[in-house]
Amino acid sequence: MLVLMKRNTTLKIGQLLLNVGGFAVGLVSALLGTLRELFVSAKAEPNQERRVHDSDFMGEFNHRTGRLDAGVDPYGWYDED
Repeated sequence: MLVLMKRNTTLKIGQLLLNVGGFAVGLVSALLGTLRELFVSAKAEPNQERRVHDSDFMGEFNHRTGRLDAGVDPYGWYDED
């Protein structure tokens, strides 16, 4: 009879360890997911330096940047006159 009680205690301890381990794995995966989302959401700032020939007072309106420039932006689009 003592052997059966000892076995039952061992099973309960094993179940407790499995539950605690499962909780720990879930917590670590949630933290890693949160860190991944933080790194993904960090926005890299584009280089906003203006070149000497770019001016806000003269040039062609670049619809991509929303500013006037010299008309040499390969990715921008300009209105045809």
